[in-house]
Amino acid sequence: MSHPLIDGLATSADILIHNFDVALDRALVIRLSEDQRRKASFLDDRILGAGVEGGWAQWAQIEPAARRAPAGDPAFIFHVGHCGSTLISKLIEEATGVRSLREPNGLRTLATIAGDVAEDASLWSAEVFRDRLALYLNIAAAGRSCVIKATSWCGALADHTSGRALFCYSRPEAFIATMLGGANNPTDLKLNAAMRLKRLRALCGARALCALSALSPGELAGLGWACETATIAGAMSRDAGRFHPVEFDEFLAAPEQTLTRAIAHLSIDGERARLAAALSGPLMRTYSKDASFDYSPDDRRQLLGEYKAAHGAEIAKGRAWIDTLAKTEPAVEAALSRFGA
Repeated sequence: MSHPLIDGLATSADILIHNFDVALDRALVIRLSEDQRRKASFLDDRILGAGVEGGWAQWAQIEPAARRAPAGDPAFIFHVGHCGSTLISKLIEEATGVRSLREPNGLRTLATIAGDVAEDASLWSAEVFRDRLALYLNIAAAGRSCVIKATSWCGALADHTSGRALFCYSRPEAFIATMLGGANNPTDLKLNAAMRLKRLRALCGARALCALSALSPGELAGLGWACETATIAGAMSRDAGRFHPVEFDEFLAAPEQTLTRAIAHLSIDGERARLAAALSGPLMRTYSKDASFDYSPDDRRQLLGEYKAAHGAEIAKGRAWIDTLAKTEPAVEAALSRFGA
């Protein structure tokens, strides 16, 4: 990999750390144009390929340039998953021109490392983690106003960051229905279930909640909702002014008012006419993760009704699982009180 690419970490908004390798103490540095970044729904490994320059380098090579990057304190969008966060990220970008990074791969890896560090199971110490996270965020912000949308299971990073944040969510029944009804969503539940159970156990004081193998699909979805909302409810109890909740169906019912409040909370400048243009454009009429599919608010309401009709029994199991847990676990009770009604 060329040294100019590494040096650009300090000076170029197009050069990013895409991933970390803890075992080999190295990082993957890539060049991603503004156009490539804006078009990508997710900055995961799907962006790697033709037209994306980059390569792995030892951290000792990268660190001097990383330390020269201007200090940044990006804003965040945390979320439970499948609750309009990608759409809201794109609308904010369209309405304000703010630099937006959606689910960058490096942040996912850092979230996993954070969990390992908390369990004393990482080759990085807590100090090394904090330092490299800060350097990563400086590079990501590139010296400008920036909003990073985290991946849904990265909510624990709320306690390791300081920028203003939105929390996008759906109420329990809607979330569970969506996770059971979407084509790939049941698989997503299984892939992230073990990680979420560990996090929820930590939030509940390490009490054994259940065996993962004993949960039904609806209860797995309930676990996902409880983990992510309890995480943010806890963070809000420590710094309420930092977070602004955005419930998906409330957003769809009043998009201009909801988005105006969200942008104001993030302290981003935006013009009313530009906001109106964003809301009247194609973003509100297409599937945010793939613009080749139509997906309007009416489509969501229709699909949600179909999911609830098809999975009613499992939705009830998932909601009952959350309600039962909330009776004994204050962290889940706080989440249900804030985000469940």
